[in-house]
Amino acid sequence: MFEANVYNDGTLIVGRITGVVEPQSFINGIFWQIDSRNVGEVKDGFAQLYYDTDIEEIKVTEEDVRRIAEINSGIGINIGRFRTALVISHPEILSLAKLHQQLAQELGQEVELFETLDEGFAWLGCVNPEPERISL
Repeated sequence: MFEANVYNDGTLIVGRITGVVEPQSFINGIFWQIDSRNVGEVKDGFAQLYYDTDIEEIKVTEEDVRRIAEINSGIGINIGRFRTALVISHPEILSLAKLHQQLAQELGQEVELFETLDEGFAWLGCVNPEPERISL
């Protein structure tokens, strides 16, 4: 499952990956992000942080990550530049996140991996907007 919220007047997206992780959740997240930007909820030059917690099952493969990267590169061109911090602890998701990072960087996107939320938020230049809710 994938859930995301917008903070800091549209300049920050924080998303949580939890439960059963399926490729369609990520694809839906891409389209949600684009829609949110198109209606002005998410601002140009936004930053995003995604983290994992309470993972039950992973149904995402390397092939899925490559397909998601293709979708990002084709559709994402229209949403401008943004930075992505990934705070990943589950070993299988970490492996997939490293592949995502490599593919994204090949497309000129900024994606970095972190071990803690504090490190990820610091790299983005902001603080955790809801520390009581956004936690590991």
